Amino acid sequence: MNKTDISVIMPIYNGEKYLEETLDSLLKQTYKDFEIICIDDASTDTTRDILQRYRRTDDRIRILKNAEHAGAAFSRNRGIRAAAGKYITFLDGDDIFEEDMFYAARNAMIEHSLDLVMYEIKTVSSEHIYEKQSVPRNDRFIEKYCMSPFSVCECEPIEFLNWSDSPWSKLYRKDFIINNRLEFQSLPSSNDVYFVNMALFLAEKVLMLNDRRVMVYAREHNVSTRISSNRDPMCAYKAMEKIGTELVGREIFPRAFQHYYHKLFFALIFAVRKTKDEEKAMGFYNFLQQEGVDRLTRLTPDYRKKIDQYIYQLSEKYKKEDYFSGWYWYENVFAYYLNKNCQKVIALFQLYENRGMQAALWGAGINGGVFLRFLQSHGLKVSEVVDKDEKKWGKRISGYEIKKPKEVLGKVKAVLVCTLELYREVVKELENQEIEVINLEDIIERV
Repeated sequence: MNKTDISVIMPIYNGEKYLEETLDSLLKQTYKDFEIICIDDASTDTTRDILQRYRRTDDRIRILKNAEHAGAAFSRNRGIRAAAGKYITFLDGDDIFEEDMFYAARNAMIEHSLDLVMYEIKTVSSEHIYEKQSVPRNDRFIEKYCMSPFSVCECEPIEFLNWSDSPWSKLYRKDFIINNRLEFQSLPSSNDVYFVNMALFLAEKVLMLNDRRVMVYAREHNVSTRISSNRDPMCAYKAMEKIGTELVGREIFPRAFQHYYHKLFFALIFAVRKTKDEEKAMGFYNFLQQEGVDRLTRLTPDYRKKIDQYIYQLSEKYKKEDYFSGWYWYENVFAYYLNKNCQKVIALFQLYENRGMQAALWGAGINGGVFLRFLQSHGLKVSEVVDKDEKKWGKRISGYEIKKPKEVLGKVKAVLVCTLELYREVVKELENQEIEVINLEDIIERV
């Protein structure tokens, strides 16, 4: 086996539609010392022919073929065993890398002697996959995650949710993977959740690449040929169950239990929300209500009473609320920070009230809905809700009619937004108007 620096592991099943684009993005990398291990998972289209054609022109491409369709986990594990590189990353056969990704990630790994380095990933539609993008970061984020190595358990537990479960947004040291016996879990979907989260729990030196560029563009589409197209919420449950079991077995749980429970209960919420089949979603919710949540907390009964109060209340909602209450649509990290820093938000509204100022909320998305429900629970109000999306105009959210910005801006002295990205858009939109723009993430000190 010829030694190389970076091994890219690509499981591919019937990937003929986008495979050439993906391979081209890899071959355009500015750093050249890498191999591409393509695991053909018994494709029935022209995937094999495409791979062989590329292999004839570039010997950095290696082709492995599964005797029968075995799934993404089996394929990635096979790729790990075959990898000759000092570092390993993963990519699906329809996504693309930024040209400087290898160069930037490898340099960070060497400079800081990391176990793994993370970088930005964004899901985009096919028509926008070649548009270069960057991700806004506040100063707190950069100082905390980008300047010097850290371990996950040194961070606040809620910050664990800042990191994607995607294996594609990370470069791993191969020895770290092998020495910690890390493998992808054999599940129809969510098969990468165990691998990624255990790597984060076990890594002693992690860093977020100090580069705002999106390094991985994940293609947004839903077709049956995707290697993990069978989305079952029980797979997410089994992944979190295995993580808990491993943390206990490896004697990591005493220092990681808060991080685990923060991840667990938000992961269950997201699993319910992402299940498109309502009957399946309701069945999963009822399972959690009747036995699923208790089964997970019974893994470590001595720790349940030590769980963060907000997270404990999330676990109790499954017992108190039924599926049709829809409470899970309004629980996310933003809601957590709002609750933690509620007095700061209340003080802000009291300040506006004392000054006789009216404030509008700009943005009627998920976080906007979360914020309006928070205000209602504390007897607070905004004057208006606006959004630039014309499809939302005239609809109602938490009792407010969503209006066009131009209908409202002459009436208010302040505009509230829920994310840094939206804050920058709105500041630019209102640069010639005497309206204060407040980024709520700054108020609640969200990293």
